[in-house]
Amino acid sequence: MTRRVQRQELSPAKRLRQRPYRYALALVLTCASILALILLYADRSISLTDKFTQIGAGLAAAIIFAIIYTVLANREYSELIRDEIAGQLTDHMNAILHSIKLLNEQFLPTDQYAAAKEFDSRFNRDLTRDLSRSSFYFFRGTSAKYVPARLRQCNHHLEVTQVILLDPHDASTIDARAQDRRRRPEYQGSSIQEIATSIRDEILLAIVALFDCRDQCDIEIGFSNTTSPVRIEVFDDSIYTSIYRSPESQRNTHPETARFSKDSQTYQIFRDECRRQLQLSSSRKRFTMRDTDRELVEFLDSVGFAEVEPLQDYRQQYQVFIASFSDALTSAGAAA
Repeated sequence: MTRRVQRQELSPAKRLRQRPYRYALALVLTCASILALILLYADRSISLTDKFTQIGAGLAAAIIFAIIYTVLANREYSELIRDEIAGQLTDHMNAILHSIKLLNEQFLPTDQYAAAKEFDSRFNRDLTRDLSRSSFYFFRGTSAKYVPARLRQCNHHLEVTQVILLDPHDASTIDARAQDRRRRPEYQGSSIQEIATSIRDEILLAIVALFDCRDQCDIEIGFSNTTSPVRIEVFDDSIYTSIYRSPESQRNTHPETARFSKDSQTYQIFRDECRRQLQLSSSRKRFTMRDTDRELVEFLDSVGFAEVEPLQDYRQQYQVFIASFSDALTSAGAAA
C-alpha cells in the first residue's frame, strides 16, 4: 500500500525517466533468455551441467550488457526529456511574461508621482518631455493656471491646446472645489468664500494667459459644471491623472499623479470622455491669431467676468502669480 502511494506521488517527469530503464532491461533479459534456451535445447551433445553453466554465463553477460545499455539509454532519454520540458517551460514562461506585459500596459501606470508641497521637478520634466513630443495638449481641471506657462516652455508648435475649466458662472461648482481645497496647507484658516474667490481669480488669469498663447497654437476653451476628482492632461503618447481627493493630495499643495501610456485603457477612456465633454461644454470658444483683445473682453463678459479692462493688469498679475512655477520649469529642464 505504501509503495503504491509513493508511486502515485511521483511526478510525471520522474515516471517518464523510469520507463526506459524498465523496458530496456525487460526486453534484453527476455530476448537473451529465449535465445539461450533455444540454442541449448538444439545442441544435444552437451551435458545438462554444461548447459546450466552456459545459461548462467549467458545470463550474467546479458545482465551486464543490459545494465550498461539501460544506464546509457536512460541518461540520453533523461536529457531528452529535460530538454523538452525546459523548452516547453521557456515557451510558457515567455507567453506568461508577454501577457503580464500587455496587462501592465493596459492597466498599470508607467510612472507615479507622490503628492508634494513644492513643485516636483521629475513630474515637470516628464510632462514637459511628453508635451514637446505631442501634436496636441488636452487639459481638464480646475483653472488651468499652469497650462500657459507650460505652453511657453514647449519647444515646438502644437496643432491645438484644448482646455476644460470649472464654469465660473456656477457658484455651486466653484464652492464644491473650494471644499476640496480647504484641507490644503496654504488654505488653512480661509473661508469657503475666500477660497472660491481665489479659484475664480485663477480662472480669469488663466483665460487671459491662454489667449496670449494663441501665437503658438489655437486655444480651445470649454467649461464644466461638474467637479471631477481627477485632473487630466493628455498628450499623443501619454496621459497624466492627478487625484484631488486622496488623503495625501488634500494634505499637500500638488496632488499625487500617475502617468499612463497611450496603450492603456485609462488613456482610451479619459481621452474619449474629455473630448465628448468639450464638445458638450458651455460657452465653448476657440482663440486664433485673428482674435483681438476686444473679443477676449467680450468672451470674459459672457462667462461671468464683467469690467475686466484693462487686460494688461491681469497679464501682469499672471506673471507675478506664475513666476515661481516658471522658475521651477526652467530648473527641471536644466536638470534633464
